[in-house]
Amino acid sequence: MHTVIVDDEAPARRRLRGVLQQIPSITRIDECANGREAVIALRRGTPDLVFLDIQMPDLDGFAVAAAASEERAPAIVFVTAYDQHALRAFEVHAFDYLLKPFDDERVVATVERAAQFLDWIRRGGAAAGALRGFGDVSVDFATHQVYRASRSVELRPKEYALLAALLRRGGRVASRLELLREVWGYAEDVMSRTVDTHVAMLRRKLEHDPAHPRHIVTVRTFGYRIER
Repeated sequence: MHTVIVDDEAPARRRLRGVLQQIPSITRIDECANGREAVIALRRGTPDLVFLDIQMPDLDGFAVAAAASEERAPAIVFVTAYDQHALRAFEVHAFDYLLKPFDDERVVATVERAAQFLDWIRRGGAAAGALRGFGDVSVDFATHQVYRASRSVELRPKEYALLAALLRRGGRVASRLELLREVWGYAEDVMSRTVDTHVAMLRRKLEHDPAHPRHIVTVRTFGYRIER
């Protein structure tokens, strides 16, 4: 993967580069010291993965993300020392959100998921008729059938819609607000607890150990994602 690091602090760029250089799937790493350089880099090339600082003196990370190509958009991982931007990050379809200081293992896991996500996108994503899933669970988007270990699983309409919404993101985090809008139409009487309740029901039906889920995982304070 071609990766770009965007951060106005040189030590932060060096720190992240040191981690990324140890990952075999990353074949090229470029750096940008400010938002304007990043916009030029995104328009000139087609990076696969961008680690993007949010608070920069010229253009902030959200302005840079808006300049990315819609035809071949990279997986964008916002990197920041502040968590107050998390909801907006996921609303603009960030792939992930890393808080500084981050663990090396967290970066490696993010890159692995991004590689899977990009491969999925290039193969057409969750197109009609495509089978997607995790573990021993598979979903036929054409028939709306869900199977676990080759046996049909009965899901309620909202449970299926929630599962499909998570799978369509290919591992990207979905905020509770995104899911409320997409699955429930963000009705005024629907609270975020509704999302948590339906996730719990999905876990009971699809996870081997619902109390310790391996696939339908919580991203603390943000939302949920599918871990394959």
